[in-house]
Amino acid sequence: MTTPAARPVSVIVLTWNGLEVTRRCVDSLLGVTRHPDFEVVVVDNGSTDGTLEYLRGVEGVRLVENGENLGFVKGNNAGIRATSSDIVLVNNDTEFVEADWLSRMQALAYTAEDIGIVGCRLVNADGRLVHAGTYMPVPSFWGQEYPGDEADVGQYSRDREVDGVIAACAYIKREVIDRIGPLDEDYFSYYEDTDYCLKARQAGYRVFCCGTTVWHLENASTDLNRMDFSAVFRRSREVFLSKWRGYYDSFYTRRMTWHSCISGTGPYARASAKALWALDRAGVDVNLGFLEGAERAELADFRVNDMKNRPRDRDRPQVLFGPPGMLDHADGSYNIGFVFSACDRFVTAEVAGMNRMDEIWVTSDAQRETALASGVDRPVFVIPLGVDTDYFNPSMKAFPLEGRFTFLAQFDWGPGAAADTLLEAFTSEFGADDKVVLVVRVDTDSTGAEVEESVEAMALPAGRAPVVFVINHDTPAYQTGCLYRSADCLVLPWRARRMEPVAAEALACGVPVLGTGWVLDCLEGVEPEEGSVMEVGYSLVDGPLEGTRWAEPEPSEMRRRLRHAVDESEPARRAAGRTAPRIAARLDWQAVADRIIARLDAIA
Repeated sequence: MTTPAARPVSVIVLTWNGLEVTRRCVDSLLGVTRHPDFEVVVVDNGSTDGTLEYLRGVEGVRLVENGENLGFVKGNNAGIRATSSDIVLVNNDTEFVEADWLSRMQALAYTAEDIGIVGCRLVNADGRLVHAGTYMPVPSFWGQEYPGDEADVGQYSRDREVDGVIAACAYIKREVIDRIGPLDEDYFSYYEDTDYCLKARQAGYRVFCCGTTVWHLENASTDLNRMDFSAVFRRSREVFLSKWRGYYDSFYTRRMTWHSCISGTGPYARASAKALWALDRAGVDVNLGFLEGAERAELADFRVNDMKNRPRDRDRPQVLFGPPGMLDHADGSYNIGFVFSACDRFVTAEVAGMNRMDEIWVTSDAQRETALASGVDRPVFVIPLGVDTDYFNPSMKAFPLEGRFTFLAQFDWGPGAAADTLLEAFTSEFGADDKVVLVVRVDTDSTGAEVEESVEAMALPAGRAPVVFVINHDTPAYQTGCLYRSADCLVLPWRARRMEPVAAEALACGVPVLGTGWVLDCLEGVEPEEGSVMEVGYSLVDGPLEGTRWAEPEPSEMRRRLRHAVDESEPARRAAGRTAPRIAARLDWQAVADRIIARLDAIA
């Protein structure tokens, strides 16, 4: 049996005019690709701009001339029928920049017998990641690529199973073609790749997206030849619906309502979007029928927007995800309060609302103990908040400060953050000669003047190591992993528990974390590698509400841990790197969705 790297493969490039983009594609294919057994087959759909003359003179290209524009599907099928090996369908508006792109895609295809199709990351001319897989929103059936249009910062860099991939660069095993045939010629262009991925999946094959990267100019042939994109797209959509609507009707095997904030950039909205994506992928029909007013506006997130447009249905379990005060809005047939406490107790009014639910979900064992100690008499289950490991992983791009160990602290300015303890500990421990810096990323409701005034009132020592404040900087949420990766240690000087799993996100990026055990309970079920987490001792002090308490970090312990983080930086970084896959296995949002589904099944 030959090794995967030695398997022959035909790279099929479809052309219809576009001489310059075709030249760049073919030159990069022949000049960059390092693979022991591949051929380039160019199928031309009747080009009239000199493309044919160019291709006839290129050594190393096998040319198939159709003589007319057969469309994307029939054109590619001509190439498929002209070959007998595995194939890679490639658009002529792609360029290849990684020598091992083909070897990596082929190797992934043969890591398991049931992997049939492999796509890859596609980055456009502006350096934006435009494809790492596809999905089909329901009920619009307006197929989408994700992540959409984000700067390429290393997201989606791992090999992962996906719903589908586009045929701009898709590796297909010959056994898949032999079993289900070539592309469906009922399509002229568009939707044919989703159709093919669905057929492969129904035949028992899985679809993956490889972490390798190919450049893609997007729709170059359509633009150059002035095709009516909209008309062709809509016709193909109608064909797709005639074939697959029934499949999607049966795909969703469970139902629930999700009641939470879903728009904006707040923590509940961000977590909701991740949870909803994971649940939808797992076949849960999620209803957002509670929305009113501004929340009914169109969302940029196509998948969640389609959930918003599904018919309202109260006859299903309803999850109310947010502060305990929102539980008064419960109106489902079975109501679940998914709540969180910033302190060591829920207050009386919150407990009363929780006890009106059928059951309660909390984010950790510590939160469960808080709920029970507060007087909650409903069943309490632990559903941790997830980490999106496509955006929080050690492959995210980093922009470190050269020559200085960088502590990163981030928090909302106010009494819930022990900023004073951190600043006094850091400036007392590190002087101007220490090659360290503390970067404090602060969010505040005002211009930041109160931050400056508070820091000045601390009268911090002269000759201290530098402290840099970044106030109200609008960093896109998807780039937060890059922020963590650019630091040597994330510091969490919080008195209050935070809903977001910040410590878990940093560790998923391979970055050590320093903070109190109080704020580290987001690591639900994960045993961090020794040295990756540096816990600071604390005492419980009066919280913001009567009868509650929160954590006050111990200053001398904070100083000691800061110094330890610098002195043991290399072992800590290696330990965090070993913790990252544990986070991915336990706290990836898809794993969290599985736990939610287990509860839905128990309720049913």
